[in-house]
Amino acid sequence: MTRLPLLSILALAACAPPPPVIEGVSLQMNPNESAPLAAVLEYSADQPVRPVFALRHEGEEELLIQDAPFAASGPTPVLGLRSDRKYAVTVSFESEEGVTVPGDEFTLSTPPLPEKFPTLEITTLRPQRMEPGYQFIPVMRWTEKGPDREFGLVIALDGAGEVVWYYRTDKSVNDVKRLPNGDLLYLAGRDGRMVQINKLGELVRHWHTTGIEKDDVPEGSHPVDCDTFHHDFVVMENGNLLALSSEARDFDEYATSERDSDAKREPATVIGDVIVEFNQEGEVQRRWKLLDVLDPHRVSHGSLGTGFWRHIYEDILEEPGKDWAHANSIVYDASDDSVLVSLNHQSTLMKMRLEDSSIAWLLGDHAGWEEPWSDHLLEPEGDLIWTSNQHAAELTPTGTVLVFDNGGHRSPPFAPNIPMEERYSRAVEFRIDQERGVAEEVWSYGGLDTDHFYSSFLCDVDLQPTTGNVIVTDGARTRRNDGGMGDGPGGGHHWAHIFEVDRETDRKVFEMTLDDATGWAVYRSERFPTLY
Repeated sequence: MTRLPLLSILALAACAPPPPVIEGVSLQMNPNESAPLAAVLEYSADQPVRPVFALRHEGEEELLIQDAPFAASGPTPVLGLRSDRKYAVTVSFESEEGVTVPGDEFTLSTPPLPEKFPTLEITTLRPQRMEPGYQFIPVMRWTEKGPDREFGLVIALDGAGEVVWYYRTDKSVNDVKRLPNGDLLYLAGRDGRMVQINKLGELVRHWHTTGIEKDDVPEGSHPVDCDTFHHDFVVMENGNLLALSSEARDFDEYATSERDSDAKREPATVIGDVIVEFNQEGEVQRRWKLLDVLDPHRVSHGSLGTGFWRHIYEDILEEPGKDWAHANSIVYDASDDSVLVSLNHQSTLMKMRLEDSSIAWLLGDHAGWEEPWSDHLLEPEGDLIWTSNQHAAELTPTGTVLVFDNGGHRSPPFAPNIPMEERYSRAVEFRIDQERGVAEEVWSYGGLDTDHFYSSFLCDVDLQPTTGNVIVTDGARTRRNDGGMGDGPGGGHHWAHIFEVDRETDRKVFEMTLDDATGWAVYRSERFPTLY
């Protein structure tokens, strides 16, 4: 056995990093009622430390929370607590050099879930095959009267399907994105608001559009020179925000029918989608009007509808505007400064170069496109089904395009809708060869004969980075009063269905529903690797 000389031992001890000095440690449940399942740790230290929490509740395995950030002081949120529990909590602190200092013992009592909370049912759960992380679900209350725009709820589920965090607000939440520091960013309501919060539910930053007048804008909100924010936005690598907005434009002659291409034309106000890039202070850097990029007179299923924009523009327009393209997702590709945009009412995906607003390609049914736009249409290669009223297109790391194909019409412009019993939704992946101008369908899940599901609006699909699984947010299921499958936002009782599928085997590894007498819908949901 080798023995170190006493002087060597003393020298090593002298070189060892000193343990952190921790003072003023306290722990309490979050006083902010917007996020009541979080707790708050306060402390001060003489160097950055990471708090580590060991939580014990009778009858359950110990819960170890060790991914809080390093900091020299609190407040630090304690995240991952389940509802209606009495936890014994041991707090310790770890320095950046790996020195651990034991802390104090505390008790935490978490509140039960509120009475008006969606009923969640987990029907499939295979944790070892699931993408690790937490499922964040922005929930929309959708009654017989329609969506409740004064109700906003975001739920986070752990790998066991348990609610471990939620955020309640007084405006609807459509989508949630996670910033590098762990804060959440979302669109609030429908009149043009973007909100940044931390995990304690505290407001960090707020932006509002100036084109639509609005009340109760919080002090310090950053004004953005555009009409609206709607459906989707992107946080760019330089910190700027890229958002979908809109404009109203008058046309002297416009289509009056989605069924008869020869129907008379009349003056109309058309709502066109606009992409705006603005910085953190709300200053617009660039702007692209899609009515100037695409054919403003190409109409397809839904292009002449007025319901979505009616109340938003009602104080500005003399008549409701026609919802020409209804863009519902945007993805930024930094490799060539381009965007991928989903155009729901055109049943088309478009890649556009931002530098000169030129179209790289269009993916969709060729019917109704005229020159010069038809020159950019991708040709199908192999067996391919065009998307119909699709949502949530995304670029995968291999360059393919993954999208939720809602399937509401599955017919070209001016053609009749397919019968209700033939409608289905699916997740579908395309490989695009831009040089050759072709698109190939490489994977899909869902159909009339294979796990039939159908949501005609909303919805999301996401490729997972660790497992390669795909999470499908089938978020707008409709059930008629007679129990049959319904269609559209006003077609009956609404409920949501979210599942995770192994792309290699097409087997589900996670599945859940949100369904009760109230009625619920989910536009999108995301699996984040950590609560922090």
